[in-house]
Amino acid sequence: MKIIITESQYIKILSEERQNNLLEKLKDLKSFFKKVSEETKNQVGLDLSFLTTWGVTIAGFVKPVSDFIAGNFPEMSSADLALISTGIILTYYHSNKEMLSRVLNKLKEKELVFEFDSALKVADKLKNVFLSFIESLAVPTSKISNMLAYTFLIPILPELYEAAQSGSQVDVKEIIERSVAFLVVSFGGNLIKRLMLEIVKRFKS
Repeated sequence: MKIIITESQYIKILSEERQNNLLEKLKDLKSFFKKVSEETKNQVGLDLSFLTTWGVTIAGFVKPVSDFIAGNFPEMSSADLALISTGIILTYYHSNKEMLSRVLNKLKEKELVFEFDSALKVADKLKNVFLSFIESLAVPTSKISNMLAYTFLIPILPELYEAAQSGSQVDVKEIIERSVAFLVVSFGGNLIKRLMLEIVKRFKS
C-alpha cells in the first residue's frame, strides 16, 4: 500500500529527526566525558567528578580534538586517547598544575608527548575559530565571562544550520528549548537561547 504524507507532515518528521540527532549528540558528549573520567582515574588516580556539571560543555570542545587524534593515530588505544583528552581538559578548563603535571608525566612515560602536542595544536585552532565566531555574533561579549563555557555548541552546529535553512521558527524554538532543558549547568539559559538564536540568524544570512 502506498502511503502519502503531506508537506507539513514531512517537515515535522524532519524537525523531529533534527531534534533527536541533537539530543543524541548531547548524550554522546555526556558519555564521552564519563568514559574519559573513568579511564583517567584508572591510569593516574585523578578524580574529575568535580567537573561533571560541565561535562557536556567540556566534551563539546575536547571530543572533536580526540576524534581528530584518533583518526590520525589509529593505533592509539582508548586509554591513551582518554589521557590526552584529560591533558586538554586540564589545560583549558582547570588550572591545577599538580594534576596536569601528573598527566604529563604519564604521557611521557607512555611516549605520547608528540601525540599530545598535536592535540594541543588542534585544540588551539578550534578554540580560536570558535571564539572568533562567538565574538562575531550580536551578543555583548562582556556578558560572557568565559566563552569556552559554550563549546557544547560546536557539535550541534549542523542541527542549528539545518533548522535555520528550514525556515521554521517552531523548529528553531524546539531545538533551543530541548538543548537548554538538557544542559543543567550554572550559567543562564537565557544567554544560551540568545546565542543559539544569533547563530541561527547568522546561518540564515
